[in-house]
Amino acid sequence: MMNDTRVFRRSDPDFPTTVALQRRLIANGRVEGEGPHRQHPIGLATRSRIDAASLQLPVPDGPAVPLGETDRGTLHLDLNRLLAGRCLIQGSSGAGKSATLRHLIEEAHDYLTVMIVDPEGEFGNLAEHIGAATIKACEIATDGLTAAAMRARHHRLPLHLDLTDLEPDVRITKAAAFFAGLLASPREDWAHTVLVAIDEAHLLAPHMAASARDAETRRLGVATLTDLAARGRKRGISPVIATQRLAKLAASVVSELHNVLLGLNIFDRDVARAADLLGFGTERAAVLRTLRPGEFYALGPALCPLPELVRIAPTVTRHVGATPELLASADVTPDEARSLLDLDALRELGRTTAAPMPGRSGVRALDGFLLDQHAAAAARVVASLRAITPNATTAADLARHLALEAEAVHGALDLLAVAGAVDTMPRGDDRIARLSARLRLRVSDTTVVGLA
Repeated sequence: MMNDTRVFRRSDPDFPTTVALQRRLIANGRVEGEGPHRQHPIGLATRSRIDAASLQLPVPDGPAVPLGETDRGTLHLDLNRLLAGRCLIQGSSGAGKSATLRHLIEEAHDYLTVMIVDPEGEFGNLAEHIGAATIKACEIATDGLTAAAMRARHHRLPLHLDLTDLEPDVRITKAAAFFAGLLASPREDWAHTVLVAIDEAHLLAPHMAASARDAETRRLGVATLTDLAARGRKRGISPVIATQRLAKLAASVVSELHNVLLGLNIFDRDVARAADLLGFGTERAAVLRTLRPGEFYALGPALCPLPELVRIAPTVTRHVGATPELLASADVTPDEARSLLDLDALRELGRTTAAPMPGRSGVRALDGFLLDQHAAAAARVVASLRAITPNATTAADLARHLALEAEAVHGALDLLAVAGAVDTMPRGDDRIARLSARLRLRVSDTTVVGLA
């Protein structure tokens, strides 16, 4: 324990290097020549230079990008140290984590190859801004995504992996296949440094599985993302991971991220974990509940050695996922609303589609389906929808593709809807359909995305 009466000199070998502790010693008059009881006064100009040097944030020697402003100046992200330590961006919904990730990508893409993993489809315009090619994961099989990652790494191509229109377990599987391709790149490509920006990472490596059936898929996602963070440094891979809640993201992933940007937190469990990462005590942790959008506490070798509150700079591209402005409901009467909803047609649809198999189950339901006049057309419709899973198509396109009358296609879709085999709309010119979620889970890997 440090002597409470000792007076230090700045030349002492054990003089504290921590700025906060130095200030405390000076305020208590325990630094010779400084503070309220200084024995050897120094000039004001000299003291001003010392104070300015201690307050100013250091600027990295190597490649770095500005993140935003603090009370001590501009905070920079050291890209060399980021490669060694990775980064976590965390904040509740609306805290500005996706905008922070967007700003980081805009600033860093000139220094290394950027690959954006986008579960919500919010970064398409950013991909255009940095010249990244967009890959829709729903159009490519898992082994194709692995090959795409390896080829992009070899040729130093920026990519935008769009994971929308996928079921949760398929999304995890396909993201894991992409990460596996990055890790499997041959040694000669490790010099091709890449920043892997992952938004909503808790969707790809969740802390808990939704069900026993999803447990194996969760383990795959967690293991692959943890491996990417743990083994990425030697392979020239720097993951930057954004998530809404620390409680939702697997702890093994968080433990591999040495740099953190932590924003607004609401729930006790998240506040406690964020405060633990920052080294905040119980009283100081409450400040995490009061942060405004775009305000984050930064800490880590690539950022700053002590927690620093930074206001993230605005982005160049528009954030697609921003919270919409409030908009009141349409000014219509109840009669006009019923007309727009076309409730009479929906009631008629309920009566017509419920008729084919009333009160039947098991074998009787199957018999009713097979004997229906539209059963043959229904089988052909299912085969066509399976070929483009998970995408949807229109009834008109189905009729043209199958060379069937429109009425036959509508009858087949009505029959399949009753059986729970398709998701579809009421009859009409704009009717669309796709396989139900239950069947889409069984059919995931396909390269066809439209009917010829």
